[in-house]
Amino acid sequence: MTIDYAHNKNDDCIEQKKTNDMIPNLFVSLAFLVLSISGFAQNYGSSYKTDDPKIKSIDAPDSSNSGRWSRTFRAANGSLYMHGMNKSMNHGKTFFKHSDSTIDEFVRRPERATFSKGNLQYAVNGFTDVIRPGVYGVKAWRSLNGLHNIREEYDTIYVPGGPLPKKKAEDWDGLYIYRTIIEMKDGSWLMTLYGNFRDDTIQPCNRNAQGELVYMQRTILVTSKDNGKSWHYLSSVAIPHIGDPIGEGFVEPAITLLKDGRLLCIMRSGHQFPLYASWSSDGGKTLTALLYTGLDRGCDPCLITLKDGRVALSWGRRFPEGWSIISPEGDQGRFSFPGQGYVNLAISDNGGKTWANHKIIKNAGTCYSTIIEVEPNILYFQSDGWHTRIHLKPLKRK
Repeated sequence: MTIDYAHNKNDDCIEQKKTNDMIPNLFVSLAFLVLSISGFAQNYGSSYKTDDPKIKSIDAPDSSNSGRWSRTFRAANGSLYMHGMNKSMNHGKTFFKHSDSTIDEFVRRPERATFSKGNLQYAVNGFTDVIRPGVYGVKAWRSLNGLHNIREEYDTIYVPGGPLPKKKAEDWDGLYIYRTIIEMKDGSWLMTLYGNFRDDTIQPCNRNAQGELVYMQRTILVTSKDNGKSWHYLSSVAIPHIGDPIGEGFVEPAITLLKDGRLLCIMRSGHQFPLYASWSSDGGKTLTALLYTGLDRGCDPCLITLKDGRVALSWGRRFPEGWSIISPEGDQGRFSFPGQGYVNLAISDNGGKTWANHKIIKNAGTCYSTIIEVEPNILYFQSDGWHTRIHLKPLKRK
């Protein structure tokens, strides 16, 4: 496996502390501690300016009580919908309550994916049903008039060699849709999943994964030529092998279409194992060997290509700073909610080959996050109930 260590910068960090006795629907006074590169601390006001070469400033973070594991999606008209019945019509500056519980279902769990274009809004549940071996069904939602009317449907995914029905309902075994649907140049859709094929029988190698998974899992791509009504297996991005430096296989994938036309996919590999990357130059039919990103102990990558061509990646690191022991025993129960790790923002100027990493939120709960470029060089950033806007410095052209 080729290894390319990324350039990581531990600079800006917002320490967020939620009080256990918070009065419902009221804001309690919150202290936000910002740590700069030199260790300088200051109170967090309406906006925090940085000396970082990538980040210009970070808006004051806010809390919505949207709960754990939640997401945000952007409709085609630019409105943001954050779990907890929250809607923004000004690029995430402020939110108000909406009343459509169906829309809230789109972002209730990480195992979801959404797509918006024109008046079309599509969202799909992450949990699939086995219709028969190789054919799977999934609940989805579709609107053809900009979310004014939403209908529920049952779509089909064809994955030859895919999993059999679960032996136990509680097993984390099968196929799971995760995060990303993108439109290719030919108009087809590409979607990321992870899970097991029938022949995937390598058992997890550490205690944490053994408690969650039956077998190590792979990341796959499926494609649709009918706007999501049917999906067909395209390729396996990454397949676990005995002896790989991973704990769970390759799960929680995110994918983006780079400015040069290539695809970049980044995946979690276990509780205390790195994020890995792979590229495709033929629309996802074949992919490169895996590359170590230099981002350790990573979970839930969210990957987007910015308007200026750079790549932005938010990702969680669930363990305390300084805890870097990678062992077969797992994390020894060190993770609890709220988490002791960080939610990070990494920026790449070279298509994901190397990254400059920035700590954004400390003690971030689940450490699962969403980023959306709402304006040129402005990112909406959300993790659990916290959300803010990050202002990037413009790309310096050579």
